[in-house]
Amino acid sequence: MLSVRSFRHAATLIAVFAGAAQAQSGLLSNTATVAINATKQATLTVAINSGGTQTMTTLTDNAVNNFATPVNITTTWDINPSAAAVVLVGYFSNPSQALASGTNYITSSLVKGRIGTSGTFNPFSGAAVTGGASSVGVAGGSLSLFSQSINGTNKASNRTDDLYLQIDLTGQSVSAGTYAGTLNLRAITQ
Repeated sequence: MLSVRSFRHAATLIAVFAGAAQAQSGLLSNTATVAINATKQATLTVAINSGGTQTMTTLTDNAVNNFATPVNITTTWDINPSAAAVVLVGYFSNPSQALASGTNYITSSLVKGRIGTSGTFNPFSGAAVTGGASSVGVAGGSLSLFSQSINGTNKASNRTDDLYLQIDLTGQSVSAGTYAGTLNLRAITQ
């Protein structure tokens, strides 16, 4: 038969173990942390959709010579909205010899361009275009074709444009020959 003392002793042991079990149910460990970093790189691309080769079969002295079809260009960007603008620049690497036929040359100032079907044709005779620590083009051989303002809503966007080109030989004559050169197109953020 259990004595009152044994009963109290058993009740005390049950209370001690029950308290220990309750005390461990809310126990917390230290907090371990995981550092997570992810970077999305900015992108800026220029693609020529059509008109990548411009050919003029008859070049006439003392006249404006238009190429028959435009160069269709898509400029695509996904950039930080802290950039103020995306600028598309056309340039010739050697302005004094933009187009060459042997040792005969057409300078970049005689080659003109414009975006779209209206507006003025401008010569490729400007300065390089800068954006931060970078620049595009060369002195005396560059032309800013467009400047697209950037804000929070168009930081990831694109635009497609037609670039019309001409060789303006008004008041000029060139030697007979086939002239060839390369117009570079590159975009920069400002």
